[in-house]
Amino acid sequence: MSETPVRIVKLASGFDLGAFDCGEAAYNQWLTDSAGQAVDTGASMVYLLVEDRPGEEERVLGYFVICPTLVVRDDVPKPLQRKVLRNAPGWLLAKPALDVSLRGDKINQWGWQLLRVALETMVGAADLGGGQIIVVDADNPGLVDWYTRHGFHSTGGGNLRMYMKVATARKYLGTPLS
Repeated sequence: MSETPVRIVKLASGFDLGAFDCGEAAYNQWLTDSAGQAVDTGASMVYLLVEDRPGEEERVLGYFVICPTLVVRDDVPKPLQRKVLRNAPGWLLAKPALDVSLRGDKINQWGWQLLRVALETMVGAADLGGGQIIVVDADNPGLVDWYTRHGFHSTGGGNLRMYMKVATARKYLGTPLS
């Protein structure tokens, strides 16, 4: 892990969300304008990667959103359909974003760290309340290979929605079933 004092926290009041910049205006705006409402209504939970700065306000370095979803088995790539319910409970990983200053950091691998915490969170939620599939929208074709390297499967074509079984995430993380 990094020497930078960082931690993952649930979104709460008091964070300066307006200073966050991932380079994607829509993601920045969603964080400042809609994230609080998504949490308040129970539609999703927003997790922040924050940098502790003694004597200063914490700095938001990244975020991701998870929410429950329903996955239609026929929409899932064929290799993942075995033992998946026709309408399977799942978890959607939405809007994973990193501050532009963290991109390309080969030592800390912030993108992987953020994804790992998101997967751990969703596996933990599945252990408590079920869920068979984790879904992520790659948002641009350049991310498909990155998600594939981390165990997600694409449906192919121009569809950027990708899937992973919760059981696969558990194995990938080395997390035993609770």
